[in-house]
Amino acid sequence: MTTYSPQFALNFATGSASFPLSAEGAREWHRALQTLVERLKVGASGPQRQPQAPIEFHHAAPNLYLEMFCNPNIWPGPHAAKVLVMLKTGALRLSIEVEFSRLQEDLSQYLESLR
Repeated sequence: MTTYSPQFALNFATGSASFPLSAEGAREWHRALQTLVERLKVGASGPQRQPQAPIEFHHAAPNLYLEMFCNPNIWPGPHAAKVLVMLKTGALRLSIEVEFSRLQEDLSQYLESLR
């Protein structure tokens, strides 16, 4: 018997990559993105920027390793921010810079499709 594994589509400027991502992994990633939004907003507010700690997210599952990194101190706000995503599966190794707003939208749509 084959089990169904939902595929998350990561869209970026030059294409996309699809990979299996559990609902729990997607929710954890979404929480990391929410933390990043908060840090980007705090860092962008006021005349003197408050330094913010970088955000790192790691998710490991059978045949999948996913990592995200963003330094909120180098972006003026959430709409300009980009994140580095590193993806490793059995057949694919990808390191790519992704627009934060695009990633947020993709992940929200994915979570909605799982309901």
